[in-house]
Order: sequence, then C-alpha cells, then structure tokens
Amino acid sequence: MKARKLSVAAAVCVMAVLLMSCEPAGSLSGGSGRANDYQVARQALETGNYTLAVQRYRRLVTQTGDAAGRLHLEYAHSLLRAGRFEEAIDAASGIISGNSGSLAANARAVRGTARHQQARDLLAQGQRSEVTRTLLREAQADLGEFLRSHAQLDAAGAMAARAQMIAVDLREAG
Repeated sequence: MKARKLSVAAAVCVMAVLLMSCEPAGSLSGGSGRANDYQVARQALETGNYTLAVQRYRRLVTQTGDAAGRLHLEYAHSLLRAGRFEEAIDAASGIISGNSGSLAANARAVRGTARHQQARDLLAQGQRSEVTRTLLREAQADLGEFLRSHAQLDAAGAMAARAQMIAVDLREAG
C-alpha cells in the first residue's frame, strides 16, 4: 500500500511538470466565465477536489472544442486523478490521435498511467487475467514511447520509475 501511495504521489508530481511544459492551450477568450471556470478547474485539480475539476474541465472542453488541446489534456489528467481510468484513457487517446509533439507525448503519459493504475486495481483484486496483462503491456508501450520521444519532460524520473513498476507488475500478472 505504501508503494502505491508513493507511485500515485510520483505520478501527481510528474503530471504537474508535464502539464506546465505543454504547448500553449489555445484561447480561453469568450468572457470571464471561461477564465473563471479555468481558474476553478485548475485550483480544484491542484488541491485534490477532482470531482469539481472534472466538472469544470468538461464544461471548458465542451465550450472550446478541439482547438484547446491543453485543456483536453488537463481534463484527461483530472479524470486520471479522480480514479476514472477508463474515461482518462479515452480522453488521452483522443488527444494522441489528433496531435503531435509534447502535447501527444504528455497524453501518452496520462494514458499509460491510467492504464497502469487500472491494471493495479485489477491485480489488487487478484485478477491476473489477459485483460490485466493487456493493460500493463499497453501502459508499458505508452510510457516507453513517452520516454523515447520526450524523456526531457520526465526530469523527476517519475515516468521512468513507473515504467519499472509496470515491468514488475507484468511479472506478477504472469
């Protein structure tokens, strides 16, 4: 349990660094309502109020469409932090398919982390099934690509450490 808390804390730290290193988010123009929603969403994410963060980011991405890739990334990250792993995987996948560069790389880190956390939940329930192994292999591929293409974004080494944890979890999953 202590290792899991450490891994979640490490993921939180690296996600904050990753989000700060993204390309520009696009415009939040359109009135103080959007800017206020963004400030509330960001503060909620940073202070652990993930339900509020998800709600506000969902509203923002609905209003801004696909133009604001960083908002979509922050929304995916809020879903990850809220433990809504399947939704985080879906949101990050959409970012990856429509973008490149550090935005797509950071989305791979979010998706890989969400897949790994989902697999760890299954392992904790004693499920060492093909579903669990597939999640782990996909997480390994996501983080491997992130580290190959944008290792400089992993200055704290949290994603590299997570990649090592995935290798251990794969052995445990059989």
